[in-house]
Amino acid sequence: MKQKQISRRAFLKGTAAGALGMAAAGLFGGCAKDNSETAVPEPTDAPQNIAIDWLGSAPVIDDSQVVATYDCDVVVIGAGTAGLFAACAAAEEGANTILVEKFGEEYGGSGIRDTLAAVNSRQQIENNDNPDPFDVMTEMYRQSNGYGDQRLFKVWAEHSGEAIDWYGDLLEKNGLRLRHEVDDHSKAVRYPIYDVGHSLQMSDTQGAEGVTAKILKDYGQSLGLTIHYNTALTSLIKDGEQVIGLYAAVEGGYARYNAAKGVIVCTGGYSLNKDMLQALQPETVKMTNINYSYPGSTGDGIKACLWAGAAMDETHAGMLFDRGAVKPDQTGCDEQGVLFWMGSQPFLKVDLNGQRFTNESGCYDHILHDAYNLPGMTYAMIWDANYIQDMERFDTHGCSRMFPHANGAESVWPLEFNEAVFMSQYREQGIVVSADTIEELADKLGLPREALKATVERYNELADKQQDEDFGKEPFRLSALRQAPFEGVRMSGGYFICTLDGIKIDTHMNALTPQGTPIEGLYVAGDCSGGYFDGSYPNLLAGCAAGRSVTFGRLAGKLAAHREK
Repeated sequence: MKQKQISRRAFLKGTAAGALGMAAAGLFGGCAKDNSETAVPEPTDAPQNIAIDWLGSAPVIDDSQVVATYDCDVVVIGAGTAGLFAACAAAEEGANTILVEKFGEEYGGSGIRDTLAAVNSRQQIENNDNPDPFDVMTEMYRQSNGYGDQRLFKVWAEHSGEAIDWYGDLLEKNGLRLRHEVDDHSKAVRYPIYDVGHSLQMSDTQGAEGVTAKILKDYGQSLGLTIHYNTALTSLIKDGEQVIGLYAAVEGGYARYNAAKGVIVCTGGYSLNKDMLQALQPETVKMTNINYSYPGSTGDGIKACLWAGAAMDETHAGMLFDRGAVKPDQTGCDEQGVLFWMGSQPFLKVDLNGQRFTNESGCYDHILHDAYNLPGMTYAMIWDANYIQDMERFDTHGCSRMFPHANGAESVWPLEFNEAVFMSQYREQGIVVSADTIEELADKLGLPREALKATVERYNELADKQQDEDFGKEPFRLSALRQAPFEGVRMSGGYFICTLDGIKIDTHMNALTPQGTPIEGLYVAGDCSGGYFDGSYPNLLAGCAAGRSVTFGRLAGKLAAHREK
């Protein structure tokens, strides 16, 4: 059963009729495209014990196939979040810059994420809510299991505030607001939370797609930036050990780009490349219930850099949120999936035996990893008639939040949108089931009656005590289940957004060889770059990945523009 697709733009305009396709990637990047062609990649048919040759060999381009040649200082590949920041920065620094984009103008460059992490921004300082950079860096290091490069974390901490201030000023000149998200820190939490997020206020755009990307493109073009659409990276060109340009597929053949100062690869990850995923992240493939990656996330830039002699992370990471719902009689993920935003709320969650199995309050993908211990990786989440008041009290952080932040900054997924558009659909479709008693709810979710009843009674007891003696959840995130109607949903796997591992880079954004030597003329930023994440995504640092993309993209543009020829 595939959910009816409705965009947030339509809701914010007061109607769901005739809406655009609800692509979750769009909801986070101003792009409400229908990603029906980007379904969950099916696992390869190759046996598990046989290596998958996902890399292949670099294409050989003959001069006779080149139909156009362009000379410039800097070429940026990919008009997404990192690429647009890189291109604008290079143009600002006076470099003759060309931005090449795989898709056409209508789609290309529409994917600017709308929550960006930083420290030392003007707003954070003005709000007296500027997290200690070393606290944030320590949390990133811990969440990356020590594989994250602290030197890169430090570069982000030193440059992110400037990048956010620059972007916020540009948006303000165009009538939009980028606001620092300030949350309530009066209650103790198990997982550290730092207010690093800065989010686009959706009421300013009414959810329209591509607004911020157009602002950046227009700004860059006012400085002399040239944008080539329908231009797909094929391979990089080297002269000795230096990268001096690239070949790109265009209508009629290939275009050659000669870059005197540098090539900046910002092509995104490989979340739509089934062979790369199966080879590098089989556990992510298994946990993916719905894939809303940006089209084009097929690993092209990573492969091109590897062909040019760069090295890739040897540990891997994906951004996967616990928002994959399935039908009440289903066990395991569904390749079409149902995006259930409330899945990240810390309501009572039980296995298919009706027993609680975890602290429900934490990083979004941790419960998905925990569910590996359950048959079919399937569990159920239940709540009662007071669930809206419960969610407000839960006071969650980041994109799971459905209420305005403590300083009035808007949530990126408002409660009204969830209730009017999605919950009504889920109830109508039977994804969310309702009952007058816990026993009846157990029947509808396929759970043992007596076991679920005993679990709920125990949970109510803990809520009354305001002490989770079983799993240590924060007291304010305990919720009694006593008021009918009782509701629930089965869940398995999650909402897959992007991969987070890539080409190893140094603090100057240069790609590195396996020996750790910088490749002159080759810069990498965004989701195709590495050295930052491992195994999980620290979503409680709101905008952590996109904050890296804008900061490193902007820095790469500046560094490439000033590289000596």
